[in-house]
Amino acid sequence: MARRKKVTHEFKSRKRDGQREMICRNSIVDESYFAWEHLKNSPRCNRWTRVTSSTTAVLCSICTCKTVPPPEIRKGYVSKGRPRGWQFMKEFVDKNGNVFHKGVEQPQLKDTRPVTKIEPKQSKRKLSKSEKANLKQSILQQMALIRGDVKKAQFKKDIKSGQSQLKRLERQLKKIR
Repeated sequence: MARRKKVTHEFKSRKRDGQREMICRNSIVDESYFAWEHLKNSPRCNRWTRVTSSTTAVLCSICTCKTVPPPEIRKGYVSKGRPRGWQFMKEFVDKNGNVFHKGVEQPQLKDTRPVTKIEPKQSKRKLSKSEKANLKQSILQQMALIRGDVKKAQFKKDIKSGQSQLKRLERQLKKIR
């Protein structure tokens, strides 16, 4: 483990609202710390930062950001021309004739199988507010009728079938919300 360099300067500190604050390390010219190379051309900093009682020096967040290079911004996901979940299929053949068994390429089977045909899922049309309200109302009416039938039912099989119908309608009602 590398040894820490001793701080050669006493940095100003003050108490504010019962918390100790210290001035940024970049407030004076000090060539002994790691960030000096990045901060030597920038103006001296006068920001105060909250610290603990044992802290000897601090570099404020603004000066720390100046020492770190900007993040690399890459393009998002780039499709390889294969459908979603192809690596989980038992067997998948792409348009080039490459055969994959559960995502692992099988070069000895290249161009021996027909291309896998994937049918896209049909998207469901979104219901409007009034359509949702009408559907919810009809489900609630059905539930009321079935509850009445369950109360009147005398046989166990009738009660169980009514309860299963109620559960099914409750699931439909939950999907609408």
